[in-house]
Amino acid sequence: MMLSRFIKCLAISFLLCCFSVQAEDSLRKLKVSLLLEHEAFLVWYGIEKGWDKELGLDIDLSIKNVAGIDLLNDKKVNKGAWELAGVGCVPAVIGSKGLDITYIGLGNNESTSTEIMVRPDSDILKVKGANPDYPEVYGSKETIKNKTIFIRKLTSASYILSNWLDLFGLSYTDVKVVDGKLSDFVNYMNKGNGDAMILWAPHTFEAQANGYKSAASAEQVDAMVPLFFIACSEFANKNPQTLARFLVMYDKAVKIQKEDPKSLVAAYKAFLKLYSGMDYSDEFCLYDLKSHPVYSIDEQLKLFNSERNNLSAVEKMERHLISRIEMITMQPDIEYEPEEYKHNPSDLFLKIAKRLSEEKK
Repeated sequence: MMLSRFIKCLAISFLLCCFSVQAEDSLRKLKVSLLLEHEAFLVWYGIEKGWDKELGLDIDLSIKNVAGIDLLNDKKVNKGAWELAGVGCVPAVIGSKGLDITYIGLGNNESTSTEIMVRPDSDILKVKGANPDYPEVYGSKETIKNKTIFIRKLTSASYILSNWLDLFGLSYTDVKVVDGKLSDFVNYMNKGNGDAMILWAPHTFEAQANGYKSAASAEQVDAMVPLFFIACSEFANKNPQTLARFLVMYDKAVKIQKEDPKSLVAAYKAFLKLYSGMDYSDEFCLYDLKSHPVYSIDEQLKLFNSERNNLSAVEKMERHLISRIEMITMQPDIEYEPEEYKHNPSDLFLKIAKRLSEEKK
């Protein structure tokens, strides 16, 4: 382990010496596939501002109203589906088995904007703090057992559900879990089907507009769900600077959100209207921006840092998710090799991005 990390550090140091703003990759085109949610807006915003062209990129952006596992399934069916994608930590780690990918950066943290939603008259809402260690979480063993819950399996919803049930000594065998498409869940519930659904923004807005209430957020049940930018390893190895330039572009939008999220509201409304066909209020857009913490390049480097032979924060999260694979996949008898789910996160792309950013100042 120590030798492999030493070799990795030497390789990164060598590569960093080779790159500058003037350096030429063999490829500047970048095929990007993202979900219809917050991080896609920041990428779209950068393209609208022309920052991709300023950085010498030609981004082919695809935004889909699906879940992260669906983007990974696209890749398994069609190798050319994308070169870079944005997916939640669960599909990135658990749903990517069989794909050779690399984590190159973080889009945001969706722990406060991913929620368990129930009807306003649900008996789940009648009990709060049944587990004294989680005073803000609604539900109890008695009110949750035998409920029907809509989720998209192998996404952060699976992780959140397993944590929520675990708080009350329950498992997925104590409830009925129905796999489906997020965009259908509110309609299902409106027709009287099911008892709860796990959604993330902007789908939570639709649920709230229809009167549904939050029983718990991912953060409240200790489910940290960052959004990972992942790349095909083959592409990443051949085009590290192309990916680094993408991270530089994203970082420009991140800085604006950190400094003045209100200035992004009009653009966010336009983005959501364009891709969802729905009108969102200024209040929701500002709230959603603020409820998606974002990370600068320097902050991401700290999370990817694995120096002194210690696991990085990203590696620790990966290993934590792997350790919960039976609950997340809802397969108690699953046989697996942990190594099959490890993707060796690399801070190379962030380090190149940092250098590019400094050279452009």
